Amino acid sequence: MLFSGNENRLLSILLVKVELHPHPIDQTFRFYHPEQTFLKKSIRLPPLHSLPGGTVLETTKYTNVIARCTDDTAICEAFQMKSGEPQEIFIKTPCGLSPSVKRFFIILFIDEYSSRPCQIWQLYVNSLQRVDISATEGETSKFSLLLKGTQSSRMVRCFSSHPNELKLAPCDSFMLMTNGVQEITMKLNSLESGKRMMFVNVVDQEFHQLVKSWLVMVTCSPPEISKVFEIHLKVGGGAGSNKKISFMNPYPIKKNFYLKTNRDDLLKFKEEAMMLGGGESHNIGLCFLPQHSEGCLTILVFINDREGKNEETFSIKARYTL
Repeated sequence: MLFSGNENRLLSILLVKVELHPHPIDQTFRFYHPEQTFLKKSIRLPPLHSLPGGTVLETTKYTNVIARCTDDTAICEAFQMKSGEPQEIFIKTPCGLSPSVKRFFIILFIDEYSSRPCQIWQLYVNSLQRVDISATEGETSKFSLLLKGTQSSRMVRCFSSHPNELKLAPCDSFMLMTNGVQEITMKLNSLESGKRMMFVNVVDQEFHQLVKSWLVMVTCSPPEISKVFEIHLKVGGGAGSNKKISFMNPYPIKKNFYLKTNRDDLLKFKEEAMMLGGGESHNIGLCFLPQHSEGCLTILVFINDREGKNEETFSIKARYTL
């Protein structure tokens, strides 16, 4: 509105209509973190000259990057780095109860007056209940989870993020009764040592809703090697190279043994199971798949019992030469 200075008469009215448009999103990040803890992450910025509003000259000196966050409970800071070092944005935010999901935006400015965003990031933080598991590579370990029912009965099904290594029972749909308790059995057979992150989700089959999630933190230790073999193979190898290694049943009774390898892209077994009498020896047939480059690769052969417990582990050093 515009008024005259002396008489204070209304001279004109300007009607301003503001239409809000959704802002563009340059990147989306999704994080999974244990419930009721703090998520702390550092995200590296791309080179400044590649951002809108940046120039080629800014590759030699970093300008002040300003970060703003739409979540009042989160801390967002842009650290001033030395020339030539990558710029990082530090984020710290609390996680709620499982399976809550927090969504917020981070807006980055590189211009002097913070008038034009150069990057807009969308962040999702999934809060999950954490389960810690210790296992041995190549060996099957069993664990249990307790799933509590909700205020109404519903048909649900369990899903694993790594179905080949982490198997769940029941694997089919089942009725989760009102306020009931259902035991879920996990069978873990990891073929990779070290620390890994896996997920178990329980989904309502009718409404496709997430009922429960677990963040499974796996610490897998390497197995004890009982024998080491060194095998020389030709690069290319035609249709593959066949070799044999000997194994003896150390028990005085008849027993079943099952074979598995951590590199099924390199090695196949002629038979994956064998029944041996007490003290009986057997030649395990190995078929090495053709490789097209020189080098030395380590392949583990796991010999397990019916329950998946490791009896012996052989290490094969396969040397590929021309």
